[in-house]
Amino acid sequence: MSTLYCVCMILDILFPKRCINCERFEDFLCCECKSSLKVIGFQRCPNCKKKSFCGKFCVEKFSMNGRLCAETFYFDQLILCFLYDKDTVLRKLIVNFKYKFLRSINEFFINILENQFSKFFYSDCLLETYDESIIVVPVPMSKEKLRLRGDNHAKILAQNFAKKLNLKFCDALWRTHREDQAKLKRTDRLINLQNSIFVKKEYESFLFGKTVILIDDIVTTCSTVNECSKALKNSNVRLVCVLALARG
Repeated sequence: MSTLYCVCMILDILFPKRCINCERFEDFLCCECKSSLKVIGFQRCPNCKKKSFCGKFCVEKFSMNGRLCAETFYFDQLILCFLYDKDTVLRKLIVNFKYKFLRSINEFFINILENQFSKFFYSDCLLETYDESIIVVPVPMSKEKLRLRGDNHAKILAQNFAKKLNLKFCDALWRTHREDQAKLKRTDRLINLQNSIFVKKEYESFLFGKTVILIDDIVTTCSTVNECSKALKNSNVRLVCVLALARG
């Protein structure tokens, strides 16, 4: 029996795990609460939200303003794991991941991301295996916000996701500080983020022709991931697939 295993056993005895939702002594999430989490079984068009098996935009569907669904978007696909606003268990999980960084929750999320990606990712140039043209990139955080938060959790997810699937990780984006998106209305969010996210100069040539898996925890209006995708496409990225834990 290894020393590490013994230490873990002792810690479990001294500090038994409790479900973050119902506080039952079992694990970070008990079986009953875990079963209440509903992973999305199909994806939708990121704009009009019509059912779309792999989360791509409708080809002929027009939105309310008469534009094609994909017309104002720069990413090509959106893969989600959960819907955020209807699940209090999920909210508690994400809050604990962001502010307490429980390792077991991180591992749980990575497994979900991997399963959804393997099920729904689609690229017309890739067949059975992932190759070196696929790069995992996190949604960036401004220096000011990073000082307040301590960690960029999208980056943590992206690093662990890339490691698990043996893909290249690249912290390719940076952003200027703007007002917190969560405090703004939908229309203000779009304006607030304009020209605020950029590709780091040292990665511009590296990204040429690549397929990027853009990782975020929660998307709402998709304005942040769209601004990221705009910067990536301006650096001649071939395709951007947004992979997120949930949509609010």
